[in-house]
Amino acid sequence: MTGEAETTATDIRRTLLCSSPVEGLPGWETRLYLIEYARGADGSGHHHPAVGLGYMLHGTILSAFGEKQPIAIREGESFVDAAHEIHTVSRNASQTEPLRFVMAYTVKRGEPVTVLPA
Repeated sequence: MTGEAETTATDIRRTLLCSSPVEGLPGWETRLYLIEYARGADGSGHHHPAVGLGYMLHGTILSAFGEKQPIAIREGESFVDAAHEIHTVSRNASQTEPLRFVMAYTVKRGEPVTVLPA
C-alpha cells in the first residue's frame, strides 16, 4: 500500500509513502503522504476527519481553517492540520514554483484522510 498516487482537478497530487497498523488500536493505521501542489494550485474547501501533522519540504503554502486568517507555512516548518474544520485556504503561495510537504494521519483503516467538497 505504498506509492499510490491520487491527483485532483486542482493540480494537487497526494502519494501514500507508507502505512502501519497502530499497536493497541485494532482497525486503526497511521499513514504518511507526500503532498505536491503545482504552481498556484488551490485546494481550498476540503476538510480532514483526523488531525494531520505536516512538514514543509519545499515552497510556501497559505493555510487557514474556518474564520481564521491565513498563515504562511514555509520550507523547513512543521504544522498541524485541524480535524473537522473546513480548510478555507489551502493554496500554493507561488505562481512560479511547486510545493511539497509530508503529512501523517492516524485514521480507521479504509477511511479517507481528506474529504473534498461535493
